[in-house]
Amino acid sequence: MSYGTADGVGALSNLYSDNGSFTASTRPTLTQVNSWLSDVSQLLDTALSDEGFSTPVTDADMTGEIGLLVEGIVVELVNYSHNAGRFFTEKALRAGISPFMTIDNELHEWVKRKSVGLENQGLVKAETGRNVASFDLL
Repeated sequence: MSYGTADGVGALSNLYSDNGSFTASTRPTLTQVNSWLSDVSQLLDTALSDEGFSTPVTDADMTGEIGLLVEGIVVELVNYSHNAGRFFTEKALRAGISPFMTIDNELHEWVKRKSVGLENQGLVKAETGRNVASFDLL
């Protein structure tokens, strides 16, 4: 499952799309943008799972915010594919940091920072998970 849409990415990156749409002839292509949406969504699901949340998130009230986050990150990958944007700065290139490692770290930080609010807004915690404590009463 992917959060966000290629049209949402296109709306945020009109410079590299065809009037806000990606096609088989744009750079990146619609297939690449959809693949990035899927990849970033999987990274986010892992970050959410690490904090004990059930994934994938299907609640419409939650997917809007999450979709916007994923679309914003994919816009940065679109920029990167054109040798531009925050992943293509001299500092980032010199450091040799992978954009996907940066994204993974940022998603984990985002989930940690928003964890209480996400739960208060109804994002369901899983029955089991790394950060879910369990014990038996004797």
